[in-house]
Amino acid sequence: MVDEDLYRQLVPDAPAHRRTDRDPVGSSGLERYAALRSSTPPTPGLQDPRLVSSCQGRIEKILFAFPAWAVEDPESTAAYRSLISALRPGTEFVVVHSASARPTVEEWFGAAGHTGSVTWVPLPDYVSFTDWAEDGYVALVDAADQTPYLMEPWEFLRAGDALIADAVEEYAGIRAAQAPLIFQGGNCLIGDDFWLLGADYFADSLALLQGRRPPVTLPDGVDPGTALERLFSDYVDGGRALTLVGTRKPIPVPQFRGRREGERYFLDLPSGGTGAFQPIFHIDMFLTLVGRRDDGRFPVLVGDPAKADELLGTSSPYALGAVYDRLAGDLAAAGLEVHRTPLVHRPTPGQTLSLADIRAIAQREKSAALAAAARELATAGATDDTGVVVRDWHHVTWNNCLVENGGDAGRHVYLPTFGHGENADLAVLDRHMGTLWEGLGFDVHPLADFNSFARRQGVVHCIKKYLRRGI
Repeated sequence: MVDEDLYRQLVPDAPAHRRTDRDPVGSSGLERYAALRSSTPPTPGLQDPRLVSSCQGRIEKILFAFPAWAVEDPESTAAYRSLISALRPGTEFVVVHSASARPTVEEWFGAAGHTGSVTWVPLPDYVSFTDWAEDGYVALVDAADQTPYLMEPWEFLRAGDALIADAVEEYAGIRAAQAPLIFQGGNCLIGDDFWLLGADYFADSLALLQGRRPPVTLPDGVDPGTALERLFSDYVDGGRALTLVGTRKPIPVPQFRGRREGERYFLDLPSGGTGAFQPIFHIDMFLTLVGRRDDGRFPVLVGDPAKADELLGTSSPYALGAVYDRLAGDLAAAGLEVHRTPLVHRPTPGQTLSLADIRAIAQREKSAALAAAARELATAGATDDTGVVVRDWHHVTWNNCLVENGGDAGRHVYLPTFGHGENADLAVLDRHMGTLWEGLGFDVHPLADFNSFARRQGVVHCIKKYLRRGI
């Protein structure tokens, strides 16, 4: 992805608090798959970790995080409230919030009939955390004694989100622990006897453990991949089979592309939200686990940009359709029942710069990639004074939803919608996805407009953390 400082110069009106902000990125995807030098026994006290499922059973307890800036945003507020209202009475909530936001957030839960079901976790207003509650940890239980944990990665460099687990431990009695591994919750999806991990963070964990001062050590001769899988078993899940999701080679996505469409010129930033070995940086943005059926089948939904283009009558130049197709084939080969779902890759036009401006920025920032895009624009016919519109790209995805499959609560899906306002054309995809889920036997709960979240590289699955599932 594009360097953050350069990105902000080119897209000054980009929304704050994107899910990708400060996301650790290695210097080279290939280098990150080099070697592993370490392993260690599990965290003292944690005997048999089991992740909380992404789909199986009733949602009994769920975590949200509401910073003051989000509570003051009308678009975010409408989306939050639609989800809170859709979740059934009796659901337990752990709500991390800016201290000053408590009265407003408390009214949301009271109006939805959840009074008395909330554990409040205040953070001082000066703590700059985000609403992406999914990512800074994974939720698990020690099967040996049923102790709940929030297991944190070795590092998590996004605002003050790394402070959330410790605050939850203090107020909600859920233990916080740390693993010598790199992961984020949104890059993990948990089935019944298996769990999926995006390949990017497996690679990042290898890079961590082959570094100059790794947190744990491994005797010579131990196979790196096997040892790393053992670490994930010891710290994250000891009972499910780990399956990596990603390509075998880094995905070649340009940071910048100079493009002419008719008489207009664009500087595109198509790499926003992509990963090294994944078409999107978190697998929860393009995969949905539906849950095990009575006949033993396990459906999974996989995003498909071509299907979105077909339904919308569009053509997406940077959609990476072949990558999604390859990953869908891998999951089918692993025994999952694959269904394809529309996934939109959409630009947001921003400021207009002259070609001369773009060349000057590329020279000042020593960006060879930006300089190459400037040459593409010149080859297409742009001159120094030609106006070039900067377009930032993001993903609009219905895969990023909340799923309850089975149990005494029945089958439910809490589905974001996007066909609103200037994005009204997406209403056809809202309807398509509702029909698809109904065909899978689910009650569909349409949520409010989540376009502002998508613009920040996330949707509804990103703003919560499942803490406990029922049968």
